[in-house]
Amino acid sequence: MKLIFKNQNGGAAVEFAIIIPLLILLVAGICDIGLLLYNQQVITNASREAARAGITRADDNAVSQIVDTYCQDRLVNFGSTESPTTSFMYNTGKPFQTDFSVTVTYNYHFLFPAILNLGVTKTLTAETLMKMEMKL
Repeated sequence: MKLIFKNQNGGAAVEFAIIIPLLILLVAGICDIGLLLYNQQVITNASREAARAGITRADDNAVSQIVDTYCQDRLVNFGSTESPTTSFMYNTGKPFQTDFSVTVTYNYHFLFPAILNLGVTKTLTAETLMKMEMKL
């Protein structure tokens, strides 16, 4: 016995209802990964700016302040109060042509898992190594 359904009204709506959660999940994931990559670039640029200041004999407080100011204006954190941590290493006295290293670490909280209170985070790290300038 062959059944023939002549009235298929609403078939597209049912298919759309099945597919829309997957599409929303895909778009949300793309947005979250895009924000993660943007924030990675921000902390990379912040470490580069701080290293540039450090190799030109800026004091230690200025190096940390440069990272904080740069990230405060540019990081997308959706109201989170967490700020990046900065560490730097150099030889005592900062002699000419020695290495000056700045490392910036930031815990990125994903947006869409945070809406569901899942607390998913990713630690972003950027390190910049430059040679000291300005012979004394």
